[in-house]
Amino acid sequence: MRVIFLLFSIAFLYNCAGFSPLYQSRDIFNEKLRNIAITTDKNRMSLSIKKDLLKKMPPASQTINYIIRIETKTETESSATSTDRKTSGYEVIATSDVSLYKRELKYDRKIYSFEEKEFTMFELSPNQVLSTLASRNKAFEISSENLSKSILNRIMLYFSKEANVNK
Repeated sequence: MRVIFLLFSIAFLYNCAGFSPLYQSRDIFNEKLRNIAITTDKNRMSLSIKKDLLKKMPPASQTINYIIRIETKTETESSATSTDRKTSGYEVIATSDVSLYKRELKYDRKIYSFEEKEFTMFELSPNQVLSTLASRNKAFEISSENLSKSILNRIMLYFSKEANVNK
C-alpha cells in the first residue's frame, strides 16, 4: 500500500515539474507593461477603458516599445417583458477591437489583435429620468472596468507566451 502511494506521489509531482506560475515572471511583465503607450479613438467608452488600464499598469517609462490601440463601439438595446411587451430594461453592449503594435525604426508592426465584448444590463425607471441616467452611467462604468481587466489579462498572456517561446 505504501509503495503504491509512493509511486502515485512521485508520478503526481513529476507531472507538475514544468509548471512555473505567472507571478514568477513578474519582472518581465513589469518591464513590458512599463514600455506601453495606449491610444484610443475619441469614444467615451474607449477613454474610460484607457483610464482604467492606466490605473492597473505600472508607471510608464520614457521609452515606448509597444502601442495598444483601442477602438470601442457601444450599442444600447432594449429588453421587453413577455407579459405586457413594455420595455423593462436596457442592455449596453460594448465591443472593443484591440491591437498591439511593436515599435520599430521605420513603422509600427501589428503583432497581436483581438476583440473583447461586454454585456451589461440596466433598468428603466419610468418617469425617473435621473435614476435611469445614473443606472446607465453605472452600467458604462462596469463595462469599462470589465473590458479593461479582460484586455490587460489578454496582453499579459500574450507576453507570457512570447517569453516562453523565446526561452
